[in-house]
Amino acid sequence: MKIYLARHGQTNYNDLKLCNADPTVDVHLTDLGLNQSKNLAEQLKDIPIEIIYISELRRTKQTAEIVNKYHQIEINVDPRLNDNRTGFEGKLIQDYLDALNHTANAWTVRLNGGESLEDVVKRAQSFLDDLKKTEYKTVLIVSSQVIIQYIDGIVKQVPNVVAYSLDIEKGSYIKLEL
Repeated sequence: MKIYLARHGQTNYNDLKLCNADPTVDVHLTDLGLNQSKNLAEQLKDIPIEIIYISELRRTKQTAEIVNKYHQIEINVDPRLNDNRTGFEGKLIQDYLDALNHTANAWTVRLNGGESLEDVVKRAQSFLDDLKKTEYKTVLIVSSQVIIQYIDGIVKQVPNVVAYSLDIEKGSYIKLEL
């Protein structure tokens, strides 16, 4: 199975450098994010994608709908693809990263009622386990950087710290074989 992992386009919260994993918060693509998504759609238009999976977050839906103009296929929402619940909803990403760096174990700590990075890996693994049971040959997944990092790490069987170092530009994608 070919998996295309696409990061959503730039959002208003990206501009403000804020954390968001709550689908009820109005986080949406900016003009730049819309253009990034259009470019992504152009890059993927000739790929025989059979299904698109997205998170519950509006930014992934917006990105997927733009890409899907060329495909007209099912878009399936799966909450396991949501961004990580940092416990810093609406707060600066740097505050979250600083808090992580001041813990004994950044992989297992749950800050302010959020989830650990290890929890996110487990969600990603659960999603992949179910995806493997399908008959699809080519799948597009639109999500956030952290989900893409961990899916990439799981598929390539690299340590979490290596997976976490992957930097994928907003509105771009990577291709994997599952």
